[in-house]
This record gives sequence, structure tokens and C-alpha cells, in this order.
Amino acid sequence: MDQLVLLSSQYEKTPCHHWCYQFCIAAVQAQPCNANRQFFVNNKQQTTLQMKTNTTKLLASATLAMAFTASAVTAQTAQPTAAAEMAIDETVVVGNTLYTDQVNALKTPTPIIDVPQSLSITTADEISVRGFNSIGDIVDYTPGVNVSQGEGHRDAVVFRGVRSTADFFVDGVRDDVQYYRPLYNVDQVEILRGPNALLFGRGGAGGVLNRVTKKGVIGEDFNGYQLSIDTFGATEAQIDSNVAINEDTAFRINAYYNTFENHRDFSDGEGYGVNPTVKFQLSDKTTLDVSYEYIDYDRSIDRGIPTGTDGKPVDALNDIVFGDPDLNKSELEAHTLRAMFQHEFSDTLKGVFTASYTNLRQALSELCMHADYDPAGDS
Repeated sequence: MDQLVLLSSQYEKTPCHHWCYQFCIAAVQAQPCNANRQFFVNNKQQTTLQMKTNTTKLLASATLAMAFTASAVTAQTAQPTAAAEMAIDETVVVGNTLYTDQVNALKTPTPIIDVPQSLSITTADEISVRGFNSIGDIVDYTPGVNVSQGEGHRDAVVFRGVRSTADFFVDGVRDDVQYYRPLYNVDQVEILRGPNALLFGRGGAGGVLNRVTKKGVIGEDFNGYQLSIDTFGATEAQIDSNVAINEDTAFRINAYYNTFENHRDFSDGEGYGVNPTVKFQLSDKTTLDVSYEYIDYDRSIDRGIPTGTDGKPVDALNDIVFGDPDLNKSELEAHTLRAMFQHEFSDTLKGVFTASYTNLRQALSELCMHADYDPAGDS
């Protein structure tokens, strides 16, 4: 006999005020990039922007040594030909292959080579090129982490087997609100794998995910646009605009609008957000970033499909949502203020003060159905 359980729940959080701040002064070892350092970001080898290699006389004569005896090898090593030395004495490679060389999740910007953890970084360029539009998309292509359902209304990540809905950060400050995080204003996403309680306090048993937001760029004017649509009818539009107000001030605004249609029954919704930010260059060694973000979305809650007697999802129910189109809803409205003050005391000492304030209203309404599924009808 089939067992069918109907559970209906509805609750609302209004309003929720969340203060968070941190102050960090740390010694930063100044290490310029050199040709011997190579970084691997998301399993892709990235090289430095400018590399200089000075070929030694020993290397220049190595190819000539094969045609001579052992005694001749010694002579050629000591005195290579002038032509060979001039031809390969110095090589300069200039390019834009190194998207980022530091991680911001560790309270202070730290060179990637100095991070003693497994780390993956996804940049804004990679997010755009690969068509990512959610945290889940990034996690799908990151080793060591997996996506969890999150009850159909929030981001949930499994870091090395440890499930978490709270180990999320924005510019190094905890962001444990239960919601789906957009990527329209993200400069890069950093995923650290391994225990992090020493740096991040409670949680962090399996890892953390940090979003670095886009900030104003001093002395530059640019505009960026993005529009996408998929075969199910879901759309998204984004805008990114930066204006240099003067030599010491820049204003930048990011905004988006999207819809959530897919192949599932009555799985729809829409959302939008805007994030203006201002950057002040107070001195050669002091900067202040101030931003405001507003997010609003209304989307359906989808708990997925039941599993069969073999323990696998039932393919025949792939398009069916077990819920009610009028009750399975998730609504969010959030106002967030952020500020980041940075000052370099010396080449090896830097102070960073960050603070954020969030006022949000979240409403969840859901009808869940739990049943033992048997296609043969024997149970």
C-alpha cells in the first residue's frame, strides 16, 4: 500500500537585521612574481604577466655538446659561441593570461602560491564565457565539492563530504543568509577546501566559498552588457558600468534581471538586483569602498523527484513537481550596505577593515509530498 504524507508549512522572516564586521592587520610578505612561479587556477595553468628568462652559458652549449667527446663538452660549456649567446640571452613574454594572482578569502589579499590549502578560483571572465549563472554551476565544475538540494530554496554545498548552507562569505565577511546568490556583481569566486575554523570561526569544517564583489576602478570608463536565453525560455540581462568621477574617485554599478523557467512543471519565477559602489582613493596607500545592494526575487520551490526501489531517481517523473504551484514559493527582499577600508602601513604590513549591514525579508511557503514509489504497485 502506498504511503502518502502531505506536509504544508509556511513561515516568514521579517525583518531580519544582520550586522557583521571584522578588522584585520597582518604582515604581508612582499614577493614579486618571477618566471619560476606558475599558478594553477581551476586546473588551468596560468603564467605571469611578464616573464624574463636569462639563459645561462651552460644551457646554450647543451645542444652543441652532443657532437663532441666528453672533453669537448666541458670546453663548449665554458665558452659557448657568441652567436648562440646573443640569440637566446633574454626572452620577454607579455600577455594577459594571469587573471588573478591572489586570494581574498584569507582576511588579507594573499598570493595564491602562499595559500597552504586546496584552492579553486573562478573569475568573472570565466563565469561569462562558460555561461554560469549560479553558485551551483561553478560548484559542478570544481573538484572536491558538490551541490546539495538545499530544500529547493537556498544554496547548499558539500565541501569534501561536509554539507553546509552557512559557509558562504562576501569579501571575507560571513554571508550565511539562506537564499540563492546571484553572480552579476562577482569579480571572482574562491573555494577553499579543508578545515578553516582557525580563520573563519564556527563552521568551515569542510571548506568555505567566498565571493569577491566588483568595485570601482580609478581612472577608467567602461560599459559591459550581457544577454542570455536558453531553450526553456529562461532569460537573463546584466549591465556593468564604471565611471571615473575624478582622479581619486570612481563610481560603478552592476544590475541584473532574470527569469527561472526550466523543464519542470510550474517551475518559474523572476528576480532582479542592483549594486552601486563608490571607490575613494584617500591617499597613495589608503582606499575606501562603499556599496549598497538590493536583491528581490520570487521563485518556485522544487524538492525534486522520489527515488525508486533501486535507490536511483525515477526517470519517468523527470518533469513532474510534487507540490502546489500556488504554495511552493520562495520570496526574498534584501538591502545590504558594505564598506571596506584598506591602508598599507609599509611594504609588509597592511590593515583591512570591512563591515556589512543587511536588512532582509524572506517568506517561504511549501507543500511537500513524501511517498514510497514502486512502479509495480506492490507496496
